[in-house]
Amino acid sequence: MSRCRSLLLAAVLFVSYSLAAQEYVNPFYHCLLDEKYYDLLVGESSGDRAYNYIMDIAPYERDRQHTDYTGEFFESKYVVDRLHSYGIENAQTLKLGKTKTWDGISASLWEISPNTAKIADYRDLAAILAQGSSNADVEAELIWVGRGTDKELEGLDLTGKIAVTEASGGRVHDRVVSKGAVGVISFNSPRPLVDPIQIPNAGIYSKTPTFCFNLTPRDGYALRDRLLYGEKIVVHAKVEATTEETDIEVPTCYIPGTDPDAEEVIFVAHLYEGYVKLGANDNISGSASLIEAARTINELYNSGRLPRAKRGMRFIWVPEFQGSIPWAIQNKEELEKALCAINLDMVGLWLSKSQGYYCVHRTTMGNPHYLNDVAESFYHYMGATNRSFVATGMGRPDALKPVYSLTGSHDPFYYTINAHYGASDHEVFNDWGVQVPSVIMITWPDNYYHTSGDRPAICDPTQLHRAIVIAAASAYTIASAQEGAAARIAAEVSANGDKRQSVKMKHDIALLGNATAQELAAAYRCARWNQDAVEKNEIATLATVLELAPESTTLSEYVAVLQKGVSERARVNSAQIDAAMKRRAAELGVAPVKIVLSPEEKAASKVYPKSTSKVMESGYGVLRTIPKELTTKYGFHKRGSITNGGEIAKLATDGTNSILDIKKMIDAQFPEGESVEVITKYLQMLEEAGLVTF
Repeated sequence: MSRCRSLLLAAVLFVSYSLAAQEYVNPFYHCLLDEKYYDLLVGESSGDRAYNYIMDIAPYERDRQHTDYTGEFFESKYVVDRLHSYGIENAQTLKLGKTKTWDGISASLWEISPNTAKIADYRDLAAILAQGSSNADVEAELIWVGRGTDKELEGLDLTGKIAVTEASGGRVHDRVVSKGAVGVISFNSPRPLVDPIQIPNAGIYSKTPTFCFNLTPRDGYALRDRLLYGEKIVVHAKVEATTEETDIEVPTCYIPGTDPDAEEVIFVAHLYEGYVKLGANDNISGSASLIEAARTINELYNSGRLPRAKRGMRFIWVPEFQGSIPWAIQNKEELEKALCAINLDMVGLWLSKSQGYYCVHRTTMGNPHYLNDVAESFYHYMGATNRSFVATGMGRPDALKPVYSLTGSHDPFYYTINAHYGASDHEVFNDWGVQVPSVIMITWPDNYYHTSGDRPAICDPTQLHRAIVIAAASAYTIASAQEGAAARIAAEVSANGDKRQSVKMKHDIALLGNATAQELAAAYRCARWNQDAVEKNEIATLATVLELAPESTTLSEYVAVLQKGVSERARVNSAQIDAAMKRRAAELGVAPVKIVLSPEEKAASKVYPKSTSKVMESGYGVLRTIPKELTTKYGFHKRGSITNGGEIAKLATDGTNSILDIKKMIDAQFPEGESVEVITKYLQMLEEAGLVTF
């Protein structure tokens, strides 16, 4: 054999090995959706269009005009007009009540001695005026107060002066004003080393507000140093602000399925996060992605390229919480038909530049649902088909499905699958009185979060494109699913559940391996109870798949087999935990430990709470309807008296979990668990409130 042929053979073998290895390291290279339909969603959707929507809506922070408050907000009109232009004729803006909001009109800060120089102007950058500031027109001397602590303020004469601080204006405002200050200048920043010209979207929340100017760290340090060197600086501060009353606006549209009586999938994104804050990523990116997802699905349906799903899809753009809450209260009929909801909140960040990830946060055990695994599947699929070789050109062309935009990055897809996280509109749907399982998709960490730096330049059209595809593919998979697709979803849940059970076991065995003799019993109990909790959750999650084909006997039989497999895995895992405990006990020279239930735990294992019809009748915020005398009677009237009350209530929904099961599931999810005694007392309060029966 010639040297040339030898080299060629070696090259072929190397390539073959590389391709085999590439396939091996892509264990998630499968798609829950018919790949032809997935490809259509990729091809029709556009991250560039979504980026253009961001540029149209939030090119920079600006003063909101009075006409917005008295008429229709610019953003609402933009969303509805875009949807109409794309043929979605039912798009409209709902008015869900009235609200009041602070609004800045103008503000300026000028140094008048020893120099004449402009320091800040609201028209240059709206973030320089802290929300909640009151009208002012004063000339005053500046005084440095550090972080405004009691020690730093001791001995200072603040009368008639403006306090300059490196702490947040809201934190020091009342303290310095009580000592005679007429206002505050703050250059506090959450990330001064990342971005020295970043101003946080901050406010002062006081019963007796004056004003606060927010400066960039770059400008603030210079002002601080002049004061520390002993300069006497006098400024002229002028502020005009008002309170506006306005409608709570919620743009919405509906893309019908083939069956008008079928269930729905809901999309939500907050178009407003307070009416004076305007952020490109938070959350115009989520709102823009929702517009593009609606356009994509509607266009593919109307062109006949994508079979119309059986179930409809509902889209709502809300003021964060302020809109989703009244929408949920006023639209119970739609919620009764909803299978699940997807919340897009901050989805457009340029991940490689920000060292961030695209995260999906699962529902809690109190809201088990296959939506978690459908979304996770598309995250994995996007990751497996958009790795580093998308940029380098290496790898099998037919094994790639690169999703990128004309003006965006060619980065790999950086993502994580995370446990539950609240603090956005999906929590309205996850509420005990609503019971529509909902996930949040979000880019995090975000170095520009809640600052003046949240502008279109930090967004990546490619990331927007991927966010649109994942959301649309997840929703379409569920909306179109019948028996066959439901079985595939059940298999996905089962496979992921196996992983979740094993990961929990691995973690707990590691803790057992490090336990002292005194810690061994508690570590063993925790490990075994965690397996019990995960087993219950995985079985419940598989049961939710049945709603996709409730009449199918074969599906129910298939799910039953998968549920049996969950229990088998839990038994095997528990046996491994037992073995690990015995090994550690022998290593420590102590006797193996046993789990012995206390009398309270034995009693709790026999009581199965179940919610009453009053829960759903009350709707969102049902736990807030409990009379104060009851919360006081049971000792839950003080803030922080119970950490996981909402999750306890959700775990008591269908009567399948005992009080002891609920404790196990709380402890398995949260670092701060709850005792059986506290859970029992809390459920007794819910019983007396008419929300739970035993």
